[in-house]
Amino acid sequence: MKRIISIALVLAAAGANAQQKPTPAVPPQTKGCDTPESHQFDFWVGNWETFNNSDGSPAGTNNIEKLYKGCTIRENWIEPGLTGGSLTTYDVRDGKWHQAWTDSSGSWRTFVGGMVGGSMVMIWSHPSVRMPGKTAQERITITPNPDGTVRQHGELSFDSVNWVDAYDITYRRIAKRRTR
Repeated sequence: MKRIISIALVLAAAGANAQQKPTPAVPPQTKGCDTPESHQFDFWVGNWETFNNSDGSPAGTNNIEKLYKGCTIRENWIEPGLTGGSLTTYDVRDGKWHQAWTDSSGSWRTFVGGMVGGSMVMIWSHPSVRMPGKTAQERITITPNPDGTVRQHGELSFDSVNWVDAYDITYRRIAKRRTR
C-alpha cells in the first residue's frame, strides 16, 4: 500500500511540474560596457575649456568622465551664472544613447540618439511652452575634430525640418599641469 501511495505522489508531482508554465525568458540585460557601441562617445571624455565659435569668447569649462565601470559618462559644466551636468549611457536594449541633463536653473532634459556620420546626435522632444500644441525639439551634435578638439552644436526646431542655431562651441583640452 505504501508503495502505491509513493508512486501516486511521484506521479502527481511529475504531473504538477509538467503543468507549470515554463519560466519566462530573462529580459535582455546590458552586455556590460565592453561593446564597441558603448565606446562611441569616449572622444568626449576629458577636461575641457570651451569657446564660442561665433566670436572666440570663452563659453565655460566641462569636466567629462566615465564612471560605473565605464558604463556612464558624467558631464560637469560650469559657465558664469550657470552650472549643470548630465549622465549619458548606451542602452543595448534599444541601441541608443540616452542623456539626462539638469542645471542650476532647474532645467531638465532627456536626450536620445546615436552616432550619425561620425558625430553624436541626440534630440530632446517636448511640448512647446511658447507655441502650445506644437512639439519643440532641441538637437545637440557633438563631433570630434581631427585636431583633437570637439565641436558641440545646439539647434532648435518646431517642425523637425527647419533648425535654428542655439549655440556653437569648440572644446579644447585643458593641458595637464606638471608637478615638480
